[in-house]
Amino acid sequence: MIYVLYGENETELNKFIDSLQKENSIEDKVTYNYKDTSIDDVLEEASYSDLFGTKKLIILNDSDFLTSKSTLEHKGLDNYINSPNPNTILIFKTIIDKLDERKKLVKTLKEKSKVIEFKLPDEKNIEVYIKDYYKNLEYKITNDAVNEIKNRLKSNPKVLDTELNKLALYKYEDKNITITDVIKVITKYEENNIFKLVDAVIKKDKSTIFTLYKELIENKEEPTVILVLLANQFRLMYQANVLANSGLDKYKIGTFLKEHHYRVGLALDNSRIIEQNELIKYLKRLAEIDIEIKTGLTDKTKALETFFLEL
Repeated sequence: MIYVLYGENETELNKFIDSLQKENSIEDKVTYNYKDTSIDDVLEEASYSDLFGTKKLIILNDSDFLTSKSTLEHKGLDNYINSPNPNTILIFKTIIDKLDERKKLVKTLKEKSKVIEFKLPDEKNIEVYIKDYYKNLEYKITNDAVNEIKNRLKSNPKVLDTELNKLALYKYEDKNITITDVIKVITKYEENNIFKLVDAVIKKDKSTIFTLYKELIENKEEPTVILVLLANQFRLMYQANVLANSGLDKYKIGTFLKEHHYRVGLALDNSRIIEQNELIKYLKRLAEIDIEIKTGLTDKTKALETFFLEL
């Protein structure tokens, strides 16, 4: 059996792989990375069967040949897709929001394999997602606690699983989550202040920058979270600007990037007063700071302060 697993919700995608391994009583899995290995090696491993017909699970991470990022033409792969090893579960995995439907290989896989998308929860289904998350862990959570999580995370679904897991670890002993627990543990994402901070950074208004930054820190906002949100805003500005230059309006850009057109509009307004190369410079610097924080080379609070001073 061949699976194509894609989408931005890597947590749910990995859970599916774990359940697949458990359901098929497979002890070990073999993992490859497309960027670091030959497709021939993957196919050789997938095609091989031992004398006992033991089932095995093979995962090819970063299968970007299914997206617009890269191209792969391989006769051996076509042959395997048409005649897969029944004792092998082969998974093509890529963390991206959509496949390139124009590619012949993608069309073939949609016909011959199981293609499953793993979406991040949106405002419409986030409540159900939170409840199911804790139900599967056999935790209990009150309705007001669920609502408080929604309010605190606002429109940041990419950090949802990290925050839910943090809360689960905090309540590991009694497994009963209340609104008090949420207030103590879940990060409050002050998105409006982040927008204001982005505006101040673009204008290089250091007085406003440090006033807003101080407020965020006093509200117990993690510097690493502020860094991620800043980077996300700068990335959105860059992407929106590029797409606008190609002739798309904010509504089409919003559809393409899966962002609300209001946020796209704000990003476009800001992108018009800053050069693209400066946005790229900010993104690179924030990526460097992120690495420095994670490797213990710098203090997380002072690292962002330094970034602001360098403007």
